[in-house]
Amino acid sequence: MRRDLASILSSMPDTFQEERRELLALLLQNGVLHKSDSQPIVSRDGINARWMLNSLGVTLTSRGAELAGRCLLQLLKHFDGKQLAAFGLIGVPVLQSCILQSGGEYRGLLVRRDAKPYGAMRIIEGEINLDEPVIVVDDSIASGTSFGEARERLEAAGLRVEGAVCLVRFGWFSGYSAIQERGYHVESLFDIHDDFMANMDHEVKPVHNSSKIFPRFEWSGERSPEGLHPAELARLALMEYLRTGKLLRPADRLDRNYDSSGGTWISVRSKSNIHLRHARDGFWHFPGERPWSTSEDIVRAALLTAKLLPQGKLGLERLESSHIAITFFSALEECTLGQLDNDRYGIVVCSRERTAVMGGALPRMPGIGNEFRQFQQARIANGKLLAIEPYRIYRHDVRKLVEPGAEWQLTGVPKADRPAACEDPELCAPIARHARDIAIAHLLGLPEKWSSLPDSSLPQSLHSLFVTVYIWGRLRGCAGSAITSLAADLRQLVLAALTDERFPQSNPSAPEAVAVSVSLLSNAITLGKFSPEEVVRRSVHGRQALRVYQNQREGMLLPFLAAVHDLNPVAYALEVIDKAGITRPPYDWQRFDCATWLADSEGTGLMEGAFRRIDQEATPDTLLPELAALYSDYIVKHQKPDGFFHESYEPFRNRLHEGLTPPRVAHAAWVLARASRMLRSPALKDAAESTIESLLRTMRVHESGAWLEVNKGVPSVSEISFLILALCEFPTGDHRRKLVRSLAETLWSRIDRHGRIDTHLTSEKVADVHQDYAPGQVLLALAAAADARLTEIKQPSLQKAFRYYRHRFRHNRDFGQVSWMMQAFSRWWRIQPDPEFAALVFEIGDWILEFQNDKTGGFMTGHQSDTPGFTTALYLEGIGAAAAIAEQGKYLDAYMRGMHFLSRLTIRHGNAPVLPNSEYATGGLCQSLYTSFVRLDFVQHALSSVLEQYSFFTAGTSPVLTLTESTAAAAAIS
Repeated sequence: MRRDLASILSSMPDTFQEERRELLALLLQNGVLHKSDSQPIVSRDGINARWMLNSLGVTLTSRGAELAGRCLLQLLKHFDGKQLAAFGLIGVPVLQSCILQSGGEYRGLLVRRDAKPYGAMRIIEGEINLDEPVIVVDDSIASGTSFGEARERLEAAGLRVEGAVCLVRFGWFSGYSAIQERGYHVESLFDIHDDFMANMDHEVKPVHNSSKIFPRFEWSGERSPEGLHPAELARLALMEYLRTGKLLRPADRLDRNYDSSGGTWISVRSKSNIHLRHARDGFWHFPGERPWSTSEDIVRAALLTAKLLPQGKLGLERLESSHIAITFFSALEECTLGQLDNDRYGIVVCSRERTAVMGGALPRMPGIGNEFRQFQQARIANGKLLAIEPYRIYRHDVRKLVEPGAEWQLTGVPKADRPAACEDPELCAPIARHARDIAIAHLLGLPEKWSSLPDSSLPQSLHSLFVTVYIWGRLRGCAGSAITSLAADLRQLVLAALTDERFPQSNPSAPEAVAVSVSLLSNAITLGKFSPEEVVRRSVHGRQALRVYQNQREGMLLPFLAAVHDLNPVAYALEVIDKAGITRPPYDWQRFDCATWLADSEGTGLMEGAFRRIDQEATPDTLLPELAALYSDYIVKHQKPDGFFHESYEPFRNRLHEGLTPPRVAHAAWVLARASRMLRSPALKDAAESTIESLLRTMRVHESGAWLEVNKGVPSVSEISFLILALCEFPTGDHRRKLVRSLAETLWSRIDRHGRIDTHLTSEKVADVHQDYAPGQVLLALAAAADARLTEIKQPSLQKAFRYYRHRFRHNRDFGQVSWMMQAFSRWWRIQPDPEFAALVFEIGDWILEFQNDKTGGFMTGHQSDTPGFTTALYLEGIGAAAAIAEQGKYLDAYMRGMHFLSRLTIRHGNAPVLPNSEYATGGLCQSLYTSFVRLDFVQHALSSVLEQYSFFTAGTSPVLTLTESTAAAAAIS
């Protein structure tokens, strides 16, 4: 696993620490060459320098060479390879020391820049072992050029370069990080900034908390009064600095005690437009730092904030026209991404490599709707950390104190303990229920069951209300307006929706056919002029409504309709513009908070995306069988007569999409075969056999083995792997299982001498992304074949593949590796209980659990743009596999929390009142909470994740599941 330098070094034994300190002292004394009249120093790019690293002054001495070798041998324990290489002269003493002190464990190679024109004329000297990974050894890594040249020559000779070790790196953001970015493992003993320049005279010292870099200042002769409100003290401090250039001395006490142990920030906003911020600045206190008093925190934050305002008279005038707020942070607590809570905590994300690089984010900021967006705002937008950069996350409580009597925006503070007025079920559920009652009475001539609601039932922050009516799942109409009299206006809106000529005027035959939603818009904010791409960064997709206007034209679209029509944020904004009939910019925007309540025959509740949310969490022995039946039923309904499948479905358009992806088809065959065995369902068995037979008809034999040639795509190992897995689910006597041997031989043959798996039957270069998915699938299939005694285990190939892809996970990580590698090596561990197999499963599992949200159970990663969503099912496949071989209960707990999140994404029978073809949609797994789009492989992975722990949670029940008839549903597809 890629770790920062400090973590690597701190985990070393005490003897290493002592020897490292001694080596550093030698390098500082004899390994730094300073410029002099007789000794010029020129860098690689031709620039004159004051000094340079001269490691030969140490490594060409007995003790220096010994220490360098001993210390680097400790780092080399983190690598797989036992073959070392040096490029050029400077690394040779270090290389030789490592070899001599390794007791025969390591061997060496010397890499020349050019072959000698005589003798053996070799580029590489030494006895090469092509089957062993090689690690480049050098004295330093600056630009990374030497490593790059060595790598090219070694790889051209057929070697696998695992990475590099060195004595000194010239910072992380250099050739060192560039090497890591390419997926190589690289470690260093020292950092030029933290270890050398920090201990050298006349050199800039490292900054560990860049938020506390204060400009030079002089304390004022004035002292603030005692007992002030924090915002009052901030105003006095700002005025004093703008007027005199000096910093007001803080009082001993404020009006009460405040917790600023995590930091203090000051905001200055216009009185006339509270959304116009003139300045904001402050600092964090990190664990271990000595804090000041809260009063001094305020005046120091005022100093930083004052530097962002115009100085002198203009600054004082701006301050006079502004309000001030103080934000205090509680003590910073290190946490994982999954432990964030955007409704409660602010966060700070710090680089583990560049200690001065950091960024923060407050809770519930504009456009930030969940914890992953908050994390990305802090890490990338504000902190500017690189994608590969190791980081540390801190969370903290937030308390904002505004000047007495001042108004302030509602964002950047924790959510109130009570639900917002428009989300309060006591206020809003009766409105939706009464609207449905009015609609049923009007459509069916029945008396109303509910009495009119008093105007006092209206939430105080309400801006307007919209009513949407459905008849048998099809939209009948929608109408909205501002509300002055709840009873009269609600009735008028329901009747207007029922006569909406934009939609078919279908009539119900029973009250069960009618569903009504009411959308309550509140907290209207004028955003100003923005492009569609810009405005969506200022609103929360799926939860806030946008209104656009230009002269007399205006338009708005309720946010739940974005989920209904599967609109991404920009598409939603464009749809709002189109609805307004505006053809060109400028676009003026307003934003509203929006809560939609749905009343139907099943009850009344708050909607989440396109459906009413069900908050009740079923027990595992109830939930898993329910989900297994729903997902199985859905897959079978979407199977075509030829055994293949429809690729995706839009539930609200009742529209199917074609698309033949061979690996997904083969994956469906395996999931169905597995489900038919575990659920004992004849319908699933028939469906699985239909797909398997269709795949077998595409099998062709080439010189390189048996392949599936489905359609005209390039054959890959993925569909072979899933077909093997499917065939291994058949009973022992089934003749088709014999085919596994030849298919498994094809897979074994794709593992090269380094352990890398060639994924496609083509001479063309294949995209590297396939290395994140297909190899784990191959290794899982081979484990299944070995477990079924349908292939001989080729141990050297297995071990090399294990080492190769363990390295890839640790140093070229992608979320696509998680599920397949965990499933593969948990299966291999059951065949060969190698502790390294289990260790890798748990290493991957512990890493991905850091991304599981404590509140929802969903996994928040960059694997999908609208996270959290369907990718949770992929990770649960791996977590379920880990739980099967783990003694700890944490994997089972995480598994069930994830299952409850998948349950929220699952279309159920209870969603029928808003679906035009509920039979066909039921069992689908939506892409995310705020879209209704269903791709079949989403459902396949969801079912696969259920099956990972199905037997554990349903032991003794052994249900025989019967799938629903899908003929009528299929016939109704438009």
